[in-house]
Amino acid sequence: MKLHKPALENDLVRLELLKEDHREMIRQSGATESMWEWLPVISTGTSFDSYLDYCLMAGKTDEFVPFVVYDKATGQFAGLAAYENVSRLHRRLGINFIWHPPELRGTAIVPATQLALLERAIVARIRRVDYYLPTENERALRSVERLGARRDGVLRSYMRSASGNWTDVAVLSLVGDEIKAATLLLRDRIRQIQLA
Repeated sequence: MKLHKPALENDLVRLELLKEDHREMIRQSGATESMWEWLPVISTGTSFDSYLDYCLMAGKTDEFVPFVVYDKATGQFAGLAAYENVSRLHRRLGINFIWHPPELRGTAIVPATQLALLERAIVARIRRVDYYLPTENERALRSVERLGARRDGVLRSYMRSASGNWTDVAVLSLVGDEIKAATLLLRDRIRQIQLA
């Protein structure tokens, strides 16, 4: 099974493979301005087009799978996400580059995106899901820890961010049955949000 085919979806979101056609929609969304603090420096520069070009090129490999998220109820752009460091041999992958417009944070779209990513990982027989997050991004760390992910450690001064700062990166993971348990938590979170 391919990680992006068929498209990942559930009742709330649809994740489609990032394509060149999405460039202007993402440029208009404000995604890069919000993500800029956490993006790593890449060799081709730190502009929006450099990052999108990098994602499109990396997406041609089996190790990086970038997605555009759509709200199924409205058909509107609802964010970005990616699988990275995919290893079929070792049955592991990372989930990263998750971003949602500020107006969608706190809605069921956010856990529904994470749910779609984890459910596909289970179907693809992934045994380990990694999250590499800057230690300063406390909101993202708390969110992943609420899924049941455990901290494996901190990689000190691991990367330089687009802002020029050297960043410590926390490594968190879900392993084996923890992945399925996280999907149950996410389904419950979606129900709670919808009932509120």
